Formats: sequence, C-alpha cells, structure tokens
Amino acid sequence: MDNIGTLQSTFTFQKIDGKAIPFQNGMPYPSFEPQQRQIFSLSGKWQKQRFAADHDWTMTYRDDDWIAKTEKESLGIPTRDFDDSSWETHTIPLPENNLTGKAEINGAETYENGVWYRKVFTLNDEWTEKEITLKCLGLSYVGDFWVNGQYVGYHEGGYTPFSFDVTSFLQPGENLIAIRIDNPPWTTRDDIVPAVNNDFFNYTGIIQDIFLEATDSVQVVRADIVPKDTMGTVDVTVILENKGNEAKTISPSFSIYETDFTHTNWLTDPSAKSICGQKTKVEGLPRQTIQLAPHEVKVVSFELSIHNPKVWSIRAPHLYVFATELYENEREIDSFYTQFGVRRIVTEKTHIHLNDEPIFLAGVARHEEWPGYGRTASWDRIKSDFLKIEKLSVNMVRTGHYPNHIYTFILLDRLGLTAMGEIPLWQFETHHYQIQEERGISYQMWREMIFSNFNRPSIIMWSTQNESKDVSLRKKYNENLVHEVRSTYDDKRLITQSAAADQPGAHDDSMEPLDVAGWTMYFGIFHGSTPYEGTRNFIEKAHLRWPNKPIINTEYGLWSNADNSLLQKQVEVYQHVQQALLEKATVTPEGLINQNGYIAGIDYWSAFDWYVNHNEFYQTMGIYHMDRKTKKPLYEKFIRDHERLMKQTNGIGKSQAVQFEKTLQMQIRHSHPGQTDIQFAEGQDLQLFHYLIIKVFDPISADGFIVELTNRDGQTASYQTFNIEINQKFDVFIPLWTLPTSVISDVHSIRILYEEKRQIEIIGVTSAMGGK
Repeated sequence: MDNIGTLQSTFTFQKIDGKAIPFQNGMPYPSFEPQQRQIFSLSGKWQKQRFAADHDWTMTYRDDDWIAKTEKESLGIPTRDFDDSSWETHTIPLPENNLTGKAEINGAETYENGVWYRKVFTLNDEWTEKEITLKCLGLSYVGDFWVNGQYVGYHEGGYTPFSFDVTSFLQPGENLIAIRIDNPPWTTRDDIVPAVNNDFFNYTGIIQDIFLEATDSVQVVRADIVPKDTMGTVDVTVILENKGNEAKTISPSFSIYETDFTHTNWLTDPSAKSICGQKTKVEGLPRQTIQLAPHEVKVVSFELSIHNPKVWSIRAPHLYVFATELYENEREIDSFYTQFGVRRIVTEKTHIHLNDEPIFLAGVARHEEWPGYGRTASWDRIKSDFLKIEKLSVNMVRTGHYPNHIYTFILLDRLGLTAMGEIPLWQFETHHYQIQEERGISYQMWREMIFSNFNRPSIIMWSTQNESKDVSLRKKYNENLVHEVRSTYDDKRLITQSAAADQPGAHDDSMEPLDVAGWTMYFGIFHGSTPYEGTRNFIEKAHLRWPNKPIINTEYGLWSNADNSLLQKQVEVYQHVQQALLEKATVTPEGLINQNGYIAGIDYWSAFDWYVNHNEFYQTMGIYHMDRKTKKPLYEKFIRDHERLMKQTNGIGKSQAVQFEKTLQMQIRHSHPGQTDIQFAEGQDLQLFHYLIIKVFDPISADGFIVELTNRDGQTASYQTFNIEINQKFDVFIPLWTLPTSVISDVHSIRILYEEKRQIEIIGVTSAMGGK
C-alpha cells in the first residue's frame, strides 16, 4: 500500500471583499438547503454496469490524457452513441450494493469496486437561457461526470455534497449524463478516507439525491449566519454570483421571518420557506444596489440585531428564517431562504454552556442506514428515526462517524436536539496523517461538512476524528483544524474529537487544542478493568490531566449478539458505565449546577443496529433492532433512566443548590468482624439527594461490600457496591434513586457488610446531589 494518489482536493478558499469564501470546481461552494427554485430531479431509473476498476488509475491526477484514456478504455460509455440497452437498470439514489433488508450477515452485499451509470433525460424550453447547476448530495467514493460526452469534473469522498456548473454542457431537449464511480476497498489503500476496515458499511454508488437547479444569471449562492450572543446580534455573509456574460445591477432585499415550532407543518417540508411566519423587527438590514461584472462573485457582509429574540434551545426549537430576494429592474430574479437559530455555545472551565447556562448532554448515536436502503436517506426516513430517538428522552445525537444527510440536521434544528458531527477519519495511524497532509482530502471533507451545514443551530460540536492512534500527528492535525476554523470561518461551535480511552489514555496530548476532551470508553470490553471501575478511574485521571476542559463520553455500550445471547449483559454494561459517568455530571436532573462536575456529556452507542462492511457479523449495539420496530430489554431501562435525567430541565442547569451536599452526623458507630453499624440520632430524609457517599479506607482489599439502609419501621434496602481503591481514602457512591422511597425518606441506620477478616475503616458519610 505504498501508492499515494495524485488526485487533488477540489476545495479551496478565495479572499473576496475581505472574507474567505469556499470554492469548489471553479465556483463558490453553494448551499444545499432546499430552495423553491426550478429543479429537475435525476432520481429514477438509470442504466448501470459494474466493472473491475483500476483503483490506482482512479486516484490519479485528472488531465486531458487521463480523460482521453478513460473514455477510450470504456469503449465510449460517456458518449451519446453508446448502446447501453444490454445494461441493467438501477434506481437512483440507492447504493449499488444489493440489499435484502434483513438483519443478517450479507444482508447488504459488500461491493467495493467500479460501476458506470448512464441516464438520458429531456429538458423543455423552461431550461433555456438559465444557469444550471448539477448538485449531488452524496456519492461513494470517487465520481467522474460527463454530460453529453464532455467531461465535467470529479469528486472524492462518500459523505458530503458537491456541485458543478453544467450550463455549457447541456442542450435543449435530450441530454445524457454518464458517471464513472470507483469505490476502492477499505484496507487496500492508505490514501482514502476512511481507509481501514471500519465498524460500518462502505456503500458504493450514487447514494443520495442528484438533481439540476436552474437560476437566472445572478443568484444567491449561500448565506452564512453566525449568532454572536443571545441578545439577537447576528453576523451575516451573503455570497452573490453573476454567472452570465453581461454586467448586472442588482438590488438585494433582506428579511427575517419568525417561525412557530408548534405549527402542524413544522416537520412537513425541509425547505426553510415552508416554515416562514410573519416578518420580525430587525435592525441593520442593508439597502444597497450592487454592480456585478460578468462572472464576478461579490460578498455582502453585515451585522444585524433581532429585537427581543427567542433563543433556540433544547426541546424549544425557536428558529428564524433569513431570506434574500434579488431584484433587477424591480423584477425578482432569485430568492434564497435559510433557517437559523439564535443561540450561544461556549465552554467555561469544565462546563459546556448553552445560552449562558450549563448543560449536561445525555445522547445517543445513530448510524444513518436502513436495512432496505443502505445510507440512501429521505426526509420521511430521517424523520421517522428522530421521532423514535426523541422519545428516548435524550438531548443530543452523535451522527455516526461521518457527515449525515443535510435533512438530518434540518430536522434536529426543528426538534430541538443538539448534535455532534464528524468526518470519517476513523482509526488513523501515523502514515494516514502523513498522507493527508500531502493529499488534503480529510481537510476537504471537514470543510464540506461545515459549509454544507453552516447555519444549523443544532450542531454544537464538530469532531475531528474517531479512535485514531498516533498522538503527535493527531495533535498537530487538531491544531490545524482549530486554527483554520477560528481564523478563517469561525462558526462559534465547539471542537472536540472521539479518541479511544486506551490510545494512549487520559494523558492524551492531542486533546490540548480542543474545546472539549472526548473519548470512547469501553472498559471491560475492548480494554482493561471493568465497566464501572475502569470508567471511573479513567475520567478521574482525565480530569486531573485536563482540569479546565469539559469531558464528554462519545461512546459506551455493548452488542447484544445476533442470537440475543447478550441482551441482559448489554443492560448491565450500560448501567455500570453510565453510573460511573453520572457521578461526575455537570448538571443534576433537577437542573442544579455541580461546580465540581466535569462530565458534560454521555453518548450511548447506538440507537439502531447496523450492517458492517466485512460481513463477518452485523452490529447489534442498538437499543432497537435493525428494523426500528423491535425493542431490546435495554429500551425500557434506557427510557426510565433518561426520563429521570432529562424530564425536568432537558439537561439545562438553572440554579445552585441551597444544600448540594450534607454530612450525616453519626451518633453511634459499632464495628464487628464483617460489619460496621452506623446509627443516627434521628431519621435522615435523603429523598432530595441522588447519592449516599461513604468514604472508606482499606489497606488490603479492593472488594466491594453490601450497604443496608434501614428505616424506623425496620424496612431495609441493600446495595452491592463496586470495587474500591486499596490504601487510599475512597468515595463509594450509592445511587439513592435506585432504592425504595419509603426507606431513603427515613434512614435510621446503615449497616455495611464485608468479609470478616477485612480491615475497613468508615471515615464519613454524606448525602449529595452529585459527585464530589
């Protein structure tokens, strides 16, 4: 695997009117948020033929020789005269991989190779004298495009949208589009992203929607909106382009509309225009006339202020719509609408703040995949998923290891769920980083991910990678991305990563440039110790190393196995890991702020089962089975736990506790071989507290012990603790919410039971709202 492709990144920046503007394929990188423009869908039946691709050739620099040789070796496939009548038909968008729709090994065919697609389509007179853009929302992995026999361009990367200006290639009436796709097998090359055999599926083909979009010669390419505070101050950057051969004088009109998330149409249509209500009062909207020379790009930048704004928050998805209408001689020639939210996301020492209030993120991950459709998404399929996820009482979604469909984040905006987006930089090693510094494809994916979702308030964090190994180059890579975002296109989001807890550990120096320190935690599963003890020990060490950073858990969980043999073990691992994490949570279920907390988020892996590329098994870590109907035993437990965490405040910290922690005064303490008895002068009502914390010291044994609480009437409740640390003062947490209210409301005595030979000292007993 010494071959490094010479195929170049197609994403650049150009400085225009003082702003760094994203460009791709010779034009400003557009918005892919749906607009009410003239659209010609290329969905439907295509002709297709698989072929054995030369992956080295695919990854070679595109020049005239490459195009000519590829066309010749294809025997004329891109040309109008080629006869494809013997080819198979295939519905687009849909992966090339055969899909059974069954939750089983080989339910999705592993096909990582080449395929040609051809489609003939007809444009009527409405398409004449228009500027036409070809937009594709996702294709895997390298796609080369021809229109009417002429080479248009290429795109590398399977998860992000891209576009081409195809005006000069099209003609009135019948047209032909031909696409050559090559999806090199994972593990065969080190210069693609992802490169190794990941724990998800490598679908081949035209995965997402592909369509033509027509506009006048002058159009709004995109409008980027950055909320600066919760008072309604917003930075706006509108990019205009004159694609025509004549100079134009344009008058843009800007407006902001209110929306109503209780309206029945809220989840009906992904377009921003569909949710517009009445115009809202705004200061700072400019009125100006703009001169655009032929083929000129101009940027209109301004700061505006929304009067008495409604902030976007968790489960309170107040959105606004920013509208731009372009006029030429009082005739409207284009319009552009984008939804956005007024919200502020920052860190303050170990806490993440949303709208100036600490939040605790209790989330779930989701692979964007369906058993009968692979990664091919639709508004209704995505909506169905998130209506199920919404009922799990979570407030965050980690969107797999790759950028999701743009509808995913539009829906999360509207549901009021936060998101963490990521590019598929999965388990990179030293040579992978070295290659990407030369090729730059991972940087291209990062930029495409951000600029295709720039205005989404739901996205509060970007993740640079998942479980990569090399530390020094990973740190440098993180530094590069953080610097680029902050200095070139600061969208005011947080930046994190999803590192593996054992690679190298809590001391991971690659966390240093990031706003939030993030790790996957699989103690007792993929690395040592046990789910509770390993997780607790790790996060304590991580906090010591990064005392001023919030820490998030980006994954925890266990597979249930296809034969359901680990269904109960899945529940147990979930409970044990979550308990260790919640002890250090930054916000309590009542919305009390834990000043000593440093775990700002947890993320269960994952909502639904999914296919795995090697097809040796399919992944069963979901709360649901792959059909999205069959629930596992974990489901009911997950619902109960997350309703407790989220129901009162949605994870938002609202106040300080009058008494966050209370020392319980022990009147009598007796120690006998194998037990210690503690009595109180009067009954202790512990209902308001989440934890009973017993500080112990044992010089020899790390074993846990049994804690029995007894009330005035002699009723008891017992709890088996996890292991402790030998020869140090150690806080043992007993989660009071798991014990009967009748006992914890009137505790008169506590009995601690252990082996008779054990030398254990009980130093103190406290009740607390959260961990210390």
